Amino acid sequence: MNPPIFFDLHIHPTLKPYMLSAVDSPWEDYDQATPEERVRRTPKLTASDFTKLLRSGTRIVCLALHPIERFLIAALTTRPVMYALIFRMRLERVRQVLQRNPFNILQQEYNLLQAYRSDPQGQGEVIIVREPSHLDEALLHPNKIAVILSIEGAHALGFEYRNYTFPAIRGFRYDGFTPLEREIIRARLQWAAQSGVHMITLMHMVYNHLGTPARALELRGITALLPDPYRSLRGMGSYRGLTGYGTFFVEEAYRQGILIDVKHCDYATRQEIYEIAQDYGMPVIASHVAASGHSRNIRPKRGDTPRYRLRSFSFNPWDINLHDEDLLAIARSRGLIGIILDERILAGEQLLRAVRAGEIHPLEPFYQQVRYIYTTLIHQGIDPLTAISTLCIGSDFDGFIDPIDAVPTVLEYPTILWKGLIEFFEREYKLFADTGLTPYELAGKIALQNGLSFWRNFLAKKLAHRKNLSGSFS
Repeated sequence: MNPPIFFDLHIHPTLKPYMLSAVDSPWEDYDQATPEERVRRTPKLTASDFTKLLRSGTRIVCLALHPIERFLIAALTTRPVMYALIFRMRLERVRQVLQRNPFNILQQEYNLLQAYRSDPQGQGEVIIVREPSHLDEALLHPNKIAVILSIEGAHALGFEYRNYTFPAIRGFRYDGFTPLEREIIRARLQWAAQSGVHMITLMHMVYNHLGTPARALELRGITALLPDPYRSLRGMGSYRGLTGYGTFFVEEAYRQGILIDVKHCDYATRQEIYEIAQDYGMPVIASHVAASGHSRNIRPKRGDTPRYRLRSFSFNPWDINLHDEDLLAIARSRGLIGIILDERILAGEQLLRAVRAGEIHPLEPFYQQVRYIYTTLIHQGIDPLTAISTLCIGSDFDGFIDPIDAVPTVLEYPTILWKGLIEFFEREYKLFADTGLTPYELAGKIALQNGLSFWRNFLAKKLAHRKNLSGSFS
């Protein structure tokens, strides 16, 4: 049996080497963490550096460029040196993030990737994917990684939250905010398309004047003293959904062949994106998500407060996760759902406690997502093969996550996750038998084939469209 090959819909190999003082290169296999730190959010570990990707057989990835929203730093502290010490970030980078327009920071991270497309110490090479043949080229060579470029948050293109005052720090001068104008939106999306970006997450944690975000953080205990980025919505009143500029952004992205990722969008914004995507014949991506475990119609009141996740024996019911209606809309668009490996998103705290106590299989938070999404889709009339083809891995490694203890890095993909998926499909095969696939084939679809087939098809349509300059991508 050949070693398995993996696809990951959302990782950040360049974020730590760009931001942290301890990591110099995206090829650096950095691990200075204790066993406890390896399974918790820590800068002492690179979970998806290029070297680990090759070692694990993770050969096709969507690499998310992500400048930190400068509002988050401006609202947290007026002393960048303290921020740098706490998060082990480069002091000069913290100062840059705070002072510079995020589009400038995005270009710097992009340039870092370009500078390290080859491993300075070895044989490894990164291929920036622009057409289907690049995927095949990477798969034919064991030392190559196919990188599909994405951007997490349209703030990275300069469309950031602007209803705040920068902190007064001696010697600091701040870039102004990017004007929110249609021609600038078009120009920034053209830059992204020409740079090989195929997917953009519309927003991140902070309102960006394009659409309304979902609550993304639990602020409990001492963390409750920190500023809540969700409060950036306070000027919106009760309105939720895309703004006029947001609608233009989504439509213009589709016109330029860039997919929209609905992660971090709230339910109202997601629904409007589905409608636009249908008009343009575009598939919808949810790159690093989980199911909420319920229909939007039965969502608990104030369900985004921490106590609901803390009490849950199954799912995290927050609106940042996909409700049943979302699952159906994405499947009907022939889109892709990347299951995140952040335990807080995957499951409620009571389920996680049972996992930590050894009462439940360590991969049950992941298993329950596969089981629920698949059964929800087939009960809504989606054929079994299409339902299972919607799912893949979207780990969010090297983002700010708390990974499930069993899979803290990509190195556990072949040793833990692959074997666990085969065992899961063997044990519960009756549920998935209508797909006509064996347990091994089902595991292979989630590990690689679904993501590979999706991007082969989309890139082929994009290439044909660019050559013909006519028609839609549908």
